[in-house]
Formats: sequence, structure tokens, C-alpha cells
Amino acid sequence: MQLIGLDEKKIFFFIILLISFSFLKGQDLQGTVYELNSNQVMPQVEVTNLHTSGSVYTNEKGNFIIPVKKDDLLSFSYPGYRIDTILVIDFDFKRVYLTPIENINILSEVEVRGMSDQQLAEEIEKAKEESESTSTLFSGGLAISPSRLFGKSAKAARKRYEFLVQEQQDRLIWKRFSPSLITSLTPLKGRDLELFRIRYKPSYDFAKSADDEKLRLYIMDSYKEYKTLDEQQKGNIELRK
Repeated sequence: MQLIGLDEKKIFFFIILLISFSFLKGQDLQGTVYELNSNQVMPQVEVTNLHTSGSVYTNEKGNFIIPVKKDDLLSFSYPGYRIDTILVIDFDFKRVYLTPIENINILSEVEVRGMSDQQLAEEIEKAKEESESTSTLFSGGLAISPSRLFGKSAKAARKRYEFLVQEQQDRLIWKRFSPSLITSLTPLKGRDLELFRIRYKPSYDFAKSADDEKLRLYIMDSYKEYKTLDEQQKGNIELRK
């Protein structure tokens, strides 16, 4: 009887070792990601094992499979939604719900124009990443992601990206097409100076590439044309402000 008791202890100990080894070795964890408010499945959510840096994307049914070990930390991220994390304590099937961030893509003109050039560049890069419409496949190729390409968050991010880029380009234009440069070449001031800048605002490509001499010639040629405008034509310019 005593020997049997020892054998039972050995068997029990062996089982514990097997369980511990399985957790240590790790295995694939499966689950599905849902949108919290609608309870709809979410394709193309990035699931990342923060311990190994390995990542996968949910499929069209919101499902994912990712290699994990016990105590690994997984993050779930999708543009326009709060990043969620779970700690792996078992290998049971997981259901993850992502919460949308309200008004994540809304930036007022006042907020944008109050940014420094560095902050503006950072916001542009962020919006570019959020509007990204491709994902890397395991084969190494590229595939268009319909959910990112047509999703509301992606569309809003693309609009925000375009708005921010336009602001960045305008800053360069107005920096070069400055009142100080114009008044050094023409007698314009006050209302006429403002209307002149609106009417003859150069394109971004020209402002970026033209040297100082070309820009001065552009201003002087534009001034010759501006002098021929009557009050009605100037009034039409004001309507564009």
C-alpha cells in the first residue's frame, strides 16, 4: 500500500509537471474581437504579443490566432478605438471588446493653427498611420484592407490628414509670400495688401521650388495686374476670404 501511495504521488507530480511545461512552452491562443457598442465583429484589428513583439490581424470574422505563453501580455489596437490589453492566464477562447474613442479625428482650425510646426508634423504622421489602408500578409505581400479603407475611422483620418497637410503647405506659402516681402517691392498696404495676398497666393509647388528672384518677379508681375482691377473685382476677392 505504501508503494502504491508513492506511485500515486509520482503520477500526480508528473501531471503537474506536464501542466507547468505546457504553460511554459506556450501554444496558440484563439479569440474574436467585437465592437463594444454594436457587438459587431472587427476585422483587421492588430493583435500584438508585447513580450515577443509578434503580431497578427483579425480576419473578416474578427477571429485571431496568436502564439502565446502564460503571463504574456496581448494588446488589441485599431484606429479610432482605445487600445485594450489582456494578460494570458489560460488558453481558453477569448472574446475581446474594443471601445471607440469619441471625436478622435476632430481637430478645429483654431487647434491646428495653434500648433507648432513640430506638433503639426507629428499630427500629420499620426493621421497618416491611422488612415493606412494596407496590411502586411504573412507571405510578405501587401493586401488592401476593406475595413480600413472604407471604415468610418479610416475615412475621418484621411480627411484629417488632408486638412493637416493643407495647413502645413499653407504655412510654407505664407512664410515665403509674406507681407514684408510684398511691401518691400510694392506700395501695397492695408486692405489692398490683404486682397493682393488672397488673389495672388502662389501654389505650394511654386512657393517650395522658386528661388528668391523668381518669387520677387512673380510679385511684381502680379502687382502690375492688380493695379488694373476695379472695385467690383476687388469686392469679388473679398468674397473669397
